[in-house]
Amino acid sequence: MGDVPFRKNPPLLVGAMAMSVCLSLLVRPAAPRQSSPSAGDRVEDAEQREGPFLIAGQNYSVVLREKRLANTNDPALAQTLAGVEINDDAGNLSYQKPFSYVVEQDHFQQNVSASAQLASGKTGTGLVIYYRKQTTASQTSATQVREFWQLFGLRNGKLLPLGKPAPVGASADGGPFMGVMMRAANGTVSVISQPDLTDVRAWTGYFYVFVPLRVDWNHGGLAQGQRCVEMLGGSLEETGCDMRVEAARKRPAEEYGFIRLLAEAHENPDAAAHMVVQKDSKVEILGARAITNWEESEDLIQPNFSDVWLHVSIDGQQGWIHGEEDFAAIGLPRGNPSP
Repeated sequence: MGDVPFRKNPPLLVGAMAMSVCLSLLVRPAAPRQSSPSAGDRVEDAEQREGPFLIAGQNYSVVLREKRLANTNDPALAQTLAGVEINDDAGNLSYQKPFSYVVEQDHFQQNVSASAQLASGKTGTGLVIYYRKQTTASQTSATQVREFWQLFGLRNGKLLPLGKPAPVGASADGGPFMGVMMRAANGTVSVISQPDLTDVRAWTGYFYVFVPLRVDWNHGGLAQGQRCVEMLGGSLEETGCDMRVEAARKRPAEEYGFIRLLAEAHENPDAAAHMVVQKDSKVEILGARAITNWEESEDLIQPNFSDVWLHVSIDGQQGWIHGEEDFAAIGLPRGNPSP
């Protein structure tokens, strides 16, 4: 079973991160289509089983049903996910989701893969399924890769997807208000449904960040882990929140580049220090900040990032950089997420 980018998140900050990531429909209940009978004849059935996963005393297995093409010249698009099933120990179907597929010439139009992982905490145990979709529009176009998630928890004794995270302080899809402080008349303070804190490793377009979530596995509650506001111009405005970063820098091809380094993560041309980044400059990545919103389509969720900033130290000078040109200048060009 592959390593799924979903981990526990010990510290919790108040905030959200966001950069525009387009959420496309991965699944449709329509019957699969093939471009020609000859292509369809080469489609083979396959399956993978992951688990069992012990959740609330019951074992569950995840069945990944796949379609594969024989004798293809494009191994990257030679197979794709056709459906996901979750069954209990007795073989009863708990959840099922079909995925459509299209064969074009000698390959699938897209390659969807999935892996499952158990997640647990003080509120119980749940299941996380991570999806990766690779698409190539044509032989001459670049490959696009997108990531999606499903989180499963118990609702009324049934293992079901938890859906899109609710905003901080809001009821999670009809469930409890998670992490909300309630003050009684006698001054007693209590926390309603204090959740587990976890995070999702998500791609911003340039690097990975770890987006915090609050989850109550035993009551089907899922909420955003942070939200940040700041007093700007006399009024409260939503701003990005600090998050941990995982970045794999590429050595720049040019001998030097230029960046705008700011003391704060706010666009201010007058306050920007223009720096030269040498090919052998010492670059340290200290953190990131952005606004995060969650999108949902057909039970699949995906973070949508905007106003992404990176906190860096360059040859000992610290500050914030912002935008595609500055990211590329330190060896973080726009690209696809790694497997």
